[in-house]
Amino acid sequence: MMLFLFNLNNMVFYTESDWRGVMNHIFKLAFIFIINIIFLINASATTMDKDKFVEANGIKIHYVEEGEGPPLLLIHGGGLTAKSWQGLAKEASRYFRVIMPDSRGHGLTNNPQGTFSYDLMTEDMAAFVKALKLEKPLVMGYSDGGMVVLKLTSRYPDLARAAIVGGATHRFATTHYMQGMEIFYGKGMPQGQLTDRDLDKMASDAPGMVKFYQNMHHPEQKDYWRTFLKGVWPMWTTPTSLAEEEVKKIHIPVLLLDGDRDEFFTVEEVTELYRLLPQAEMTLIPGSGHAIFQTPGKTPLFYALVLEFLQRQIPKAS
Repeated sequence: MMLFLFNLNNMVFYTESDWRGVMNHIFKLAFIFIINIIFLINASATTMDKDKFVEANGIKIHYVEEGEGPPLLLIHGGGLTAKSWQGLAKEASRYFRVIMPDSRGHGLTNNPQGTFSYDLMTEDMAAFVKALKLEKPLVMGYSDGGMVVLKLTSRYPDLARAAIVGGATHRFATTHYMQGMEIFYGKGMPQGQLTDRDLDKMASDAPGMVKFYQNMHHPEQKDYWRTFLKGVWPMWTTPTSLAEEEVKKIHIPVLLLDGDRDEFFTVEEVTELYRLLPQAEMTLIPGSGHAIFQTPGKTPLFYALVLEFLQRQIPKAS
């Protein structure tokens, strides 16, 4: 199976010299995957002195940052935190000021009303960019973060210089998407609101997932995982798609990244989004599912493709 790269008008293949550059990135980054795993195990101990907070859109957003240079905003996926970006940030911080916030109700960011929606999270990130006075940042989002990036760059067309959308499309609630929810959270889970009985079943069917949430999100609150899932579940299982006319407002360069075996979104759905965007590139990583930056053997390729695209968006000094 091949790795395909697309732009808006035709299919593009890397030349031999281009691929040599990508492969050099791969070899240099191969060890980062291992470091990333180690980092995630010890993340709370290694980032304490880097924790920062800013008030934006009525909440207190926790974030960390690394490096100097053009700003790069990384928006994590649902159920994850800023820590999930540390592997990529270690390399990207050589070229960029990498800023990684915890989304509303995730990690150490609060959520006083307990409500979640992609529209609300989009406004959070717009206010976050304004609060930090980031000028034309590069923005990248994965999964939920990818949906936020799509909405952010549609609603605020001049906010970002360029964007990367990973593991997300403008459409939701297809049969394939709901099958993906069952793979990750167990069969028989309802759409809409969760009950305590549903959460008890989830704890029995997926104890590892529950422990992960307990450790990652407000660990000082033992049962916060229940509050979190009750709040976020309606957004995940009854989400609103982004209309085609809204997608077409995104006029900046966009790289779409996805695995060809994504459990939530089909190749056809990602391709449909690609065709709607006026300045789009699309990369399918073969043999990879939804967690494209955690698939064994694929992480270095993912990092290399991200960095290659980002570096092309920065004007070179004459």
